[in-house]
Amino acid sequence: MKYYLPILPVALLVCYSQLIVKWRAQAAPVVVSDGVIGRLLAFLKDPILMSAYAAALIASFVWLFVVARLPLAVAFPIYIGTTFLLVLLGSHFILGEALGWTKILAALLILGGILLGMSSDA
Repeated sequence: MKYYLPILPVALLVCYSQLIVKWRAQAAPVVVSDGVIGRLLAFLKDPILMSAYAAALIASFVWLFVVARLPLAVAFPIYIGTTFLLVLLGSHFILGEALGWTKILAALLILGGILLGMSSDA
């Protein structure tokens, strides 16, 4: 548990960021005449989307504190696994994406790996 608590805020911020980016990218109307620059400017004017990028930036700064205190070989797999699980659940419950048995099995295996990593004495 001592490894998990400092990593959880990073995973939550990254999960928020990913879910918001997907949601706003899908919600943005596609106008053929806008082009790449026009769409980029529209994204930059979206305050909700900018909050997602701010969350990702904050997560990267918090990560600096995490890796300064924890072994990278323990912290990184726990971070990636936790983020994967949070995004998987968020994409299903918030974005309505399909959640099949293979994803559920993969999530359970990852959860098992996270629990093993948290119990490590490394």
